[in-house]
Amino acid sequence: MSRKVLFYILLFALVLSFFAVFACSRAPEEKAAKSILDQVIANKKLRVGFLPDYPPWGSRTSEGKYEGYDLDIAAELAAGLGAQLELIPVEAPNRVPSVATRKVDVIIGCLTPTNERAKTIDFTIPYASAGIVPMVLADNKAIKTYKDLAGKKVSVARGSTPDMAIAKAVPTAEVVRFDTIADAFTALQTKKVDAFIEEDTFVFFTAKKDPRFRAVGQSFTAPELISFGVTKGDQNWLNYLNNFLTNLRYSGKNIELYKKWFGVEPASMVMP
Repeated sequence: MSRKVLFYILLFALVLSFFAVFACSRAPEEKAAKSILDQVIANKKLRVGFLPDYPPWGSRTSEGKYEGYDLDIAAELAAGLGAQLELIPVEAPNRVPSVATRKVDVIIGCLTPTNERAKTIDFTIPYASAGIVPMVLADNKAIKTYKDLAGKKVSVARGSTPDMAIAKAVPTAEVVRFDTIADAFTALQTKKVDAFIEEDTFVFFTAKKDPRFRAVGQSFTAPELISFGVTKGDQNWLNYLNNFLTNLRYSGKNIELYKKWFGVEPASMVMP
């Protein structure tokens, strides 16, 4: 055998070994990149993160059952996938991390698709919207508009859109931040703060239900869109969820569920 032939044989063997190593090194990556959609269909289980203390979006009844607008939508999503619904309570500051680390398959928890959050996770098309309104104790006559919060103590869930909104709208307000919406609300109940800032749907719902509280005016921000949150880069899963929400909207089911929990028509800007 000539040296030239031997050289080409060795070169061919080297090329084959390179592609073999490359294929092996790619296998785990490709496996890890498998869409959540495929996993849900294969396992017949859908893990949905939601807010457990935020009626009427999501809350727990005295019997220990979870209910709410977001949970009804989650049930519709699971049914369409032929999957068992596993509800995973997630506090507001942990919504984005729970998606990013794949502790849940999707967050359906009154989540606003801010540009900052979009650096970490992806968002679906919107399915609802909400403004931001202060809440005070009913006997508080001093606070008549959000501008009266200047120099006052106000509680918010840390890193939430109400947190960012009040800091911008009333820079002189003393913002007291809590890790959960429930703790921020409790601070108002126990008179540790003068006001509690949250999305209008929660504030109006709570004030109507409990006469101890009063909503202060209407939203001091433009309506914010609400979307599902999903792991970044999983386009198949995102496409499916967007298709699901489109059908939910145009079938009239979303309007039906929204009226069931909020008692009013949803904003026309996100609903047909």
